Amino acid sequence: MSPTPPKPIPKNPKKPTSIKFHIQHKDQIPIWMHDFTVKVTDVPGDGHCGFRAVAVLHNLTVDDHQIVWYNLYKELVDVENVCYRRMINDDRRYK
Repeated sequence: MSPTPPKPIPKNPKKPTSIKFHIQHKDQIPIWMHDFTVKVTDVPGDGHCGFRAVAVLHNLTVDDHQIVWYNLYKELVDVENVCYRRMINDDRRYK
């Protein structure tokens, strides 16, 4: 018994349709980014807001920003990772 041949791929596949939903603060997002915006979350602007935003994107809570900070710290101080030292043109260790 021979396997069935694969189905041919249509030459003009249908374009995905965008789903419209309400996004809070949409007027503050550039128009060209509206199609790419899936979720907007307000995080406290306390100096850790970047880490908080990344935590939310990784399905963590806003208060789990310390996990994101620690993982970035581990990446920067890794002995085998000379990429960051080469970028800043310095051989010092991060402490």
